[in-house]
Amino acid sequence: MDKLNICKGQIVLLDLEDECVIGEVQHIGAKRSFIRLQNVRDFQSNLPIAGKQDYYSAEIRNIKIIEKSQPVDTNDESNVSASSSMVAESVTRIDLEDVQQVFARIEGHVFIHQTDMKYHDAIKHLKTQKLIGLAMEDIVGGRHARTPSLLSIATLDRIYVFDVMWMNVTSDIKTLLISPKVRRVVHNGRLLEDVLKHRFDAPLGKYFDTLVAHISTNENYDDQHELTIQECLSKYLNLPSNFFDSTITYASRPLTETQRRAAAKNVAFLLILQDYLIHEVMLKQFYQSCNHYGSSLAGSAEHFESIIKLSKGRNDDLNDIDRFKLNIRTDQTDPENENS
Repeated sequence: MDKLNICKGQIVLLDLEDECVIGEVQHIGAKRSFIRLQNVRDFQSNLPIAGKQDYYSAEIRNIKIIEKSQPVDTNDESNVSASSSMVAESVTRIDLEDVQQVFARIEGHVFIHQTDMKYHDAIKHLKTQKLIGLAMEDIVGGRHARTPSLLSIATLDRIYVFDVMWMNVTSDIKTLLISPKVRRVVHNGRLLEDVLKHRFDAPLGKYFDTLVAHISTNENYDDQHELTIQECLSKYLNLPSNFFDSTITYASRPLTETQRRAAAKNVAFLLILQDYLIHEVMLKQFYQSCNHYGSSLAGSAEHFESIIKLSKGRNDDLNDIDRFKLNIRTDQTDPENENS
């Protein structure tokens, strides 16, 4: 992948040894020795980090650009540091607005452990949804898992975390899980479906599995490695490799806010990931065909040629539309740079 220069004013993600942070580039040190960020937040917790922060090259594993800067006024002395550049690995495939919206949903998640008014409000909202993301905690081992803990459900604007260890999977939730009117998105649905069917008598209806989408579109893959949601987000959306905290467990009660937030995070990006896999990977060839067909008439510079195309009484350009199967890449080339 081509390297990208970063400069003052950009919003970047720094992938560090033990953490990842997001902030605006305020200064780049001489000989690229360090980068100074302002308006810094911890990307795992979304908590602000006070003041300007300096991060040295030796501690930065890679840099990802989230938002490019506005053109720099070279006559402005305050922008002198922008002429120095550091090398970024890539641009994330999720913009700053989307990141902020996802974190707002994570922070504002609704935790439900009993069938109270909060529960009924959640069910009322979920019954209006046609697309949801699903994730479950403590289900390693499938039906043999010791104690399945939390069921998280994400919509386009909200996240609900149900404590199924305490309240089980209710009939309302079962209806949602199997409804043919709802499109569901999961990651590695094999474990989820096994637990729901055999532990809660709640078989899962038709769903889109992001792990299956990854395997289906890559001819060369390790069939013994179940790609995690973290790895999928890193591969396809270019999010940091240490975005999730793998040390958090969910068996203890009462749950802390950190545990609840972590469960919400595990489901928060599923709908965005599905959208990217469908429209940028699986249907890439289809969209190319749409563009080719769309320009078959409009792309004719000659006025007379367009008259001929329109006067035949039939559309010969239909014959040029490619038939295709599910887009499968035979190498590990990045889908955005295959033709570069």
